[in-house]
Amino acid sequence: MESPIPPDRPPRVALAPLAEVTDAAFRAIAFDAGADSATTEMVSAAGLVRGSRNTAPLLERIPEERDRPLAAQLYGHDPAELAEAAHIVAGLGRFAAIDLNAGCPMRRIVANGDGAALMRAPALLGRCVAAMVRAAAPLPVTVKTRIGSDPDHPAAAELARVCADAGASLLAVHGRYASQMHAGAVDAGRIAEAVAAVRIPVLANGGVFSASDALALLRATGAAGVMVGRGALGAPWIFARIKAALSGAEVDPPPSPAERASLAARHLALALAWHRLLRERHPDAAGPDPETAAVLDFRRHIFHYFRGLRGAASLRRAMGEASGVAELLAAISRTFPS
Repeated sequence: MESPIPPDRPPRVALAPLAEVTDAAFRAIAFDAGADSATTEMVSAAGLVRGSRNTAPLLERIPEERDRPLAAQLYGHDPAELAEAAHIVAGLGRFAAIDLNAGCPMRRIVANGDGAALMRAPALLGRCVAAMVRAAAPLPVTVKTRIGSDPDHPAAAELARVCADAGASLLAVHGRYASQMHAGAVDAGRIAEAVAAVRIPVLANGGVFSASDALALLRATGAAGVMVGRGALGAPWIFARIKAALSGAEVDPPPSPAERASLAARHLALALAWHRLLRERHPDAAGPDPETAAVLDFRRHIFHYFRGLRGAASLRRAMGEASGVAELLAAISRTFPS
């Protein structure tokens, strides 16, 4: 397979931030599978500055993902508050960059003036980025955004220029409008406009569920890399497959049911380790005991790992009946033996 990418400039293949998904356990799995970088779940700048007991835990890391390039993603709309939050994050010494969320389309986020709402106020977005850059130095500040708020208001190039002029080091652009949420076609042409508008690296995001999707998006946009979100759910091997395709190597087939079961078991074990660490370091944070929390979290992933496989339905029933990690691991092993 011929690679479309110059060998001296390999693109980055990154894990996109996903609310309630890209916790430390999932990030560790993605890094092991070949992700070059990752981003935390959204962290409220206001919550961090005000000492919310449920905010700081989102910035913890487990040993299995340490020393890997991870960005902490903040959301907010007040430059001073974002600057203070960025200063706090930089002081932790745990992160390779700080990212500003300027693209989340969730109603509760946008209604507060955060996330995708910043796309409708480019001047404010620029002030937010500039304030974070000053407060976080020398840690780089990146921005994740979309191509605009809706098809009547395309703004990919303008937003890219605003962020770059304010000092952002990298931009990730989701190729859908905020009004589309996660549905509909990705507009690679609009991402290409952002790429052409600035000299900082731009990562293309949206609609990447296979290695061929990634190659097509890179060809169409000229981006410095791709950012994979929902395409990695239950399929973290997508990072290695994309890298193989980029290098011109043969892409391995998807893992067997037994291999998926082994990976899912490791993911669940990491989830338990993650929640034990959180309980140890943040005993006052709200939430169930570590065992229950790990099982509840893993419900977001287990069906993705085994979707379409014979035995998935029985495992779904076992998931609902499992009261702990050991029970669930036994059900996975029983359904998909090695």
